[in-house]
Formats: sequence, C-alpha cells, structure tokens
Amino acid sequence: MKIILLIILIFLVIFIVFYGGYYFINPSNKGKKILDKYNIEYPAVIAHRGASFIAPELTEPAFKKAIDLNVDYLEVDIHRTKDGKLIALHDNNLKRTSNIEEIYPDRKNEHISTFSYEELLKLEFGSWFNKKYSKRANDNYNNLNIIALENILDIIDNHKNSPGIVLDLKDINRYPRLTEDIIELLKKKNWYEADTNPNNKMYYSDIIIFSTELEILKEFKNSVPNIPRLLLLTNNRMGKRSWKSWLDLAKGNVNGIGVKGFISWPWNIALAHERDLFIFPYVINKGWQFRIMAHLNSNGYITDRPELILDFLNRIPEIELFLE
Repeated sequence: MKIILLIILIFLVIFIVFYGGYYFINPSNKGKKILDKYNIEYPAVIAHRGASFIAPELTEPAFKKAIDLNVDYLEVDIHRTKDGKLIALHDNNLKRTSNIEEIYPDRKNEHISTFSYEELLKLEFGSWFNKKYSKRANDNYNNLNIIALENILDIIDNHKNSPGIVLDLKDINRYPRLTEDIIELLKKKNWYEADTNPNNKMYYSDIIIFSTELEILKEFKNSVPNIPRLLLLTNNRMGKRSWKSWLDLAKGNVNGIGVKGFISWPWNIALAHERDLFIFPYVINKGWQFRIMAHLNSNGYITDRPELILDFLNRIPEIELFLE
C-alpha cells in the first residue's frame, strides 16, 4: 500500500512540475476579456454575506459596511418564507444566527420556509456574532432583524455607492416558481427591465444568479438570458465529475463557475477560459490566498473580508472599520 501511495505521489509531483508549472508561470490572461463581455468589474470583489467578518452575516450592518467599502457585489443567500417573502439567510434553519431557541423553542429545527415573515421579525440576528466574536462585538449588532431582499435593494439604491447583487439561491426544491418571484421583484424595484430585442447583447451585470443547481440556472437562462449566471461547485459535487465534464455541462447554460479556492488550479482556469467561462473562487480570506489568486489572474474574489482584498488591490476608501 505504501509503495502505491509513493508512486501516486511521484506522478503527482511530476504532473505539477512539468504540466502545472507552465500554467503557474503563464496563467491565463483571458479573464478580463470574458468579464468585459458581461460588464463585470475585473477582478470582481464579492462581499460574501456582506462584510461578514466585520458584522453579522446577511444583516443591514454587514451590507452597509460592504457598500461603504465600495465592493463590486453583495452576495445574498436567498430563501422564501411561508407567505412568499424573499429573505436573506444562509442556513435552512434558524439555530445558528438567531435566538429561535428562546422565542420558538419547539420550532428550532424547522425549515425556514415554514415561518411567516412576521414570525421571523420577532427574532433577532446579531447577538450570536457578539458572543462568538467578542473582539468584533458591537452593541449596534444586538436586536438586528432579518432582512428581506427588497430592503437590500433599497439600501443599495439609497447609497452613494451602487454595487451589484449576487443572488445565491438556496434549497430551491422547496420553492416552486422561485425564478418568477425573483424576476417579478427585480422588475418591481426597477433593477430589471424585460428586453424584447433579440439582437441586444447587453447584460444586466448588476445582478448575478448563483446556484448549485443547474436546473434553476437554466430557468433563468430561458427567462432572462441577459442576467449572468454562475454554477457553484461544492466539495462533494466536484468529485462526481471530471473538471472537463463540469465545463462541458456548464457551457451554454451558465457564464461562470464558482469553486473552492483550492480547486482554482491555473490549468483549470485556463480550460474554463477556453470555453468562455469565468471562474470565481470562494471563500478567499487570507493574505496568502490573495497573493496566489492575484498571481493566477483571478477573475474575482468571493470573500468574507472585502476590506482586506480591496486594500490588497489598492481600492479601499478612507473609512474606519472594525478590523482584527
């Protein structure tokens, strides 16, 4: 067994030195051209759940701090309540980021979709952050409400900076007609206007749709083809297909792929670029990760720490932040 492992290791080293070495020295430079096609900033800085290192994720302070930083996009995880309100929450239940065990102890394990919006407004979503991250605690983070997607759009519209928004669609099998609901809201808030001209190649790049499920991305392609779409690949999904197979599946259905940072090998990026697909790695939070990704001409950065990446890119405005 040890001999087999040694042989595999030797072949891996040979591959990286002779094949991967070329791409490390000569990473693909096509990313900017691809993002320009979609009118997306290069490299795109995407605040993962807002500025979620500095403030409680997916809350008003996290979004406002990210906008103050002048990020390119706010990333927002989307669920839908029992009464049809689109809200920002990552998990399927409320245990991690709310006081549900105090308010609705018998419902702590229930799926978010079983709650009405009014019921959710009785919970608070900031105290957990102050308890877990005492060095970053702030009294203003107590008693934060859950936030609806329409309110996030209002926050962006009312700010002097105007980032785009990434909608990461969660647990979609729970939500029939989710595509229609999102498009309807975007139209209502004047974030999207239907274009009946088939020759118009302009993209609504203020919006990007993320999902791990290709089927809903196809729905958006059919309904609003001029909104960019990105297929998220998690660790367990990556192993189900080869990288080439994922690219073949993505081509023609989505515009980009989101992968864990360690999958962002330069040869994988180059193969994606050959198919006119951009790559956004996640979640990039460490200085050494920034430097490696920058050397590889990363197309963007999905990060909890936009303040660090923007500083690294010399794009940070002169404002005070609660840093580590």
